[in-house]
Amino acid sequence: MQRNWLSLRPLLRGIGGELGAFYTVPNLSRPSAALMHAAAKRQPGKITPKMEKLRKKFQENNDKPIFLKGGSMDNIIYRLTWVLCFIGLAGDLHLWFGYILA
Repeated sequence: MQRNWLSLRPLLRGIGGELGAFYTVPNLSRPSAALMHAAAKRQPGKITPKMEKLRKKFQENNDKPIFLKGGSMDNIIYRLTWVLCFIGLAGDLHLWFGYILA
């Protein structure tokens, strides 16, 4: 038996025959037959026009980082993330210095 931290088999074996007899843990280490069939049906090399447009947009050399190439919404989310990080850091420092200096 392969042991890893995701395995439920030892827990089910410890419970007894009731639950272990009706429930089997799926083996996730190899793809299922359904996934293999779906992969075989796909035609490699077919790119939709929308994906081609996005590929050109994100691969053009305009000296912008990839996380800002999506447009104005990416820029807003990027700046909002920085603001929230600094607010959280300031609150954390205020909390800790409040405990240290009190």
